Amino acid sequence: MPASGLPDPAPSNLDLVVQALEAISPRWNAWALMSLTEPARYFDLKARMPWMHDGQLHPKIRDLQAAGLVRRTEHSRRHVVYALTDRGAALLPVLDHFAEWGTKHLERPTVKNPVTKETTTRPVAKAEEIEDALALISPRHATAILWALRDRGAALAAALAASVLPDAHPTAIYHPLKRLSDKGLVGRDRDGKFTLTAAGRGLNIAYQALTAWATGRPAARPAPARDAAIPTQASSSVKAADAVLATTSAVPAWRSGDLFSHPPVARPAKASAAGGVRR
Repeated sequence: MPASGLPDPAPSNLDLVVQALEAISPRWNAWALMSLTEPARYFDLKARMPWMHDGQLHPKIRDLQAAGLVRRTEHSRRHVVYALTDRGAALLPVLDHFAEWGTKHLERPTVKNPVTKETTTRPVAKAEEIEDALALISPRHATAILWALRDRGAALAAALAASVLPDAHPTAIYHPLKRLSDKGLVGRDRDGKFTLTAAGRGLNIAYQALTAWATGRPAARPAPARDAAIPTQASSSVKAADAVLATTSAVPAWRSGDLFSHPPVARPAKASAAGGVRR
């Protein structure tokens, strides 16, 4: 087992984790799951997510049912109850890890007081923290790249392309790797190799829990229990893109020619207050 504590990156494990992310990372899925910590009828669930129209919420519930995370029980034609399945309930401690990661590594979103015009941070609901964290790792090939860097420690883009996209043209690694660099999860070392930032390494515990859940094993240490904050109409109207990753140093600039070029000369890292956007 790698020093990170994660299971060996067996292809089957990675595939299951990616499938799990595809089921839980779409926007508002975490809200819906956390709004069903107690069984609820449809109008109760809608009251907990008031910004969603019926045309949005109905398909969302159906998708979560199809994924085996939500159960629909029809007591009568007018009495239908939705609840988490055992599989869905087991996912909640896993999501706690992503919430903890977001609290530590994502900057607080800000709002401007309409009266004083002062900019202050606003509270972030737990489900929003989870969704913004998942949005960073759910794009195609993102998790495969992060896992490869975790195991290698550092690698040139060409080596990553051979490992993550062996059947594709080497330049196909450009876009997903640039996105992770922009988001502050991947940086460069003194030799010009790509490596995980502190935020990227911080995902290890969350990935460990998600791997255990996706492969049907008991989750590792659950994150400390926290109240599942239910959003208000006002808080949900603030776009998640307003918040960014909190980093301690700037991510070196991306250059497309770096795939086959010689490692660049190391340069001192400049202090930076923020990395990429949440979503």
